[in-house]
Amino acid sequence: MSSYTCMTCRVAFSDSDIQRQHYKTDWHRYNLKRKIAELAPVTAEVFQEKVFAQRAEVDAKEQEKNTTMRCESCCKNFSSGNAFKNHMQSKKHNEIVLRASKTSLLVRQPGNMTKKVEKIAKEDEEENMVEEDDEDGEIIEDDSLEITQCLFCPHESQTYEENLRHMSRSHSFFLPDLEYIVDLKGFLEYLGEKVGLGKVCLYCNEKGKKFHTVEAAQSHMVDKGHMKIDYEGDAALEYSDYYDFSTSYPSDNPDKEIDETASGTLSVDETTNELCLPSGARAGHRELRHYYRQNLPPEKDIHQLTKIRKSIMADYKALGWHGTIGEGAKQKIKDIHKEQRHQARHDLKLSLKANKQQKYFRPQVVF
Repeated sequence: MSSYTCMTCRVAFSDSDIQRQHYKTDWHRYNLKRKIAELAPVTAEVFQEKVFAQRAEVDAKEQEKNTTMRCESCCKNFSSGNAFKNHMQSKKHNEIVLRASKTSLLVRQPGNMTKKVEKIAKEDEEENMVEEDDEDGEIIEDDSLEITQCLFCPHESQTYEENLRHMSRSHSFFLPDLEYIVDLKGFLEYLGEKVGLGKVCLYCNEKGKKFHTVEAAQSHMVDKGHMKIDYEGDAALEYSDYYDFSTSYPSDNPDKEIDETASGTLSVDETTNELCLPSGARAGHRELRHYYRQNLPPEKDIHQLTKIRKSIMADYKALGWHGTIGEGAKQKIKDIHKEQRHQARHDLKLSLKANKQQKYFRPQVVF
């Protein structure tokens, strides 16, 4: 039996990567809205049918908007209903109608519906749409919290950096492993969707109580002291896309002697043709030395993220945050590093056995 499941959509997954990708799909978000409305989840097939039906409805509305209206008495075309209505009420149009003794205003539409019939049909269509929305329990509004809005109170800051400071000082909310976050804005947007759109507690997640409003979810987190993220065990996999722990691998256990076989493993990056050493250094070919001597400025986004991250970490430490990662994340980092070393030893054994350790070959010419 699979250990990776989604309780909202009632599906199981074979591995954690598929589970993380599922959390980002529109199907999962749609079922999350239905769960808040206390409705049963829909299958992927039913969700696709609803998407196709909604697209067809939007296309029909766009086609209706593009319908050309014509006044036969004045020989004029109108691209919108408002312009056509204003023309019919104009003095010049009435004079032309009286002069020609004609009152036929034909609208170039399917079936040549009169204005009254069209209005009644439109009202019936709107009523049917409202009834269908009530039946399906769909939520059209996007209530996701912005990255400048506090996750626990109505406070709104000028920037997301000020918002993080507000949440740490007023609510003691700290982002775990801040020094390893590589997508800070995306992380805050995802948390805003969970609280604003999903109306769930960040710590209880989907295991806790259901809430019908954002205020109720925020009040629960403040009253229960759940102003934190569930970051222990498998729960941390949900946020793994926003972290990069690769910089912590070499310092996993500096006192432990690294296996000689693993340390002697070399690999070549097929993209840049650079030799990757076990220490993490990269060696390039000497013919490309004029490229390596370039002093290119650092990327602006990365530099800005590093600057903001250091500023927030300084505030965290001033409030007593030590910057240590969770035990569950530590163990996962160790497991990943251990698996990489094991894979490196395995690849080296296969290369030695098949005599293919050398990446490139040249013919052995005897002079």
